[in-house]
Amino acid sequence: MDDDKLTELLWEHDEKGLAALKAKHGRLILNICRGILKSPQDAEECLNDALLAMWNSIPPDRPENLTAYAAKIARRKAVDRLRYNTAAIRNAELLTELDECIPSSYRAEEKAEKSELSAALNDWLRKQGEKQQRLFVQRYFLMNSVLKSAEKTGMSLTAATTALSRMRKSLKDYLIERGLFYE
Repeated sequence: MDDDKLTELLWEHDEKGLAALKAKHGRLILNICRGILKSPQDAEECLNDALLAMWNSIPPDRPENLTAYAAKIARRKAVDRLRYNTAAIRNAELLTELDECIPSSYRAEEKAEKSELSAALNDWLRKQGEKQQRLFVQRYFLMNSVLKSAEKTGMSLTAATTALSRMRKSLKDYLIERGLFYE
């Protein structure tokens, strides 16, 4: 079933749409959740949370790209679960690596700032080379390890580590220029 038909079924709250959504995008959602959460049980639960969130958000949302929409919701649910699971002891590797270039005072609840930061991040990412874009998405959107991100983009571990470090510095400078990062 194509995404337009699937979106229409979800829009009409037809339960066939939910089953088709899980059949078509369940594996993608589960892989994203597994990449962020190391517990298979948490990843399965996160899959169900993401499917429910999509069911509840369509309508009023009508995504143009259902696959990207599913990935975005899956990632958000998995990160929320990770934060919940590690509330007392933050996972420094996954949750703080970008702190050096994304403002720590940033609050997701502040929609205008979120939108402005998201637009700036997308603009900056578009200016990167294709390989750097894929590396950045693998590492910080899908939250794969540096090694796995390097493998997926055909880079050595050293090259990927260096590229990610330079990209974080570049992103920080870019956000400072636009007044979106305060030290």
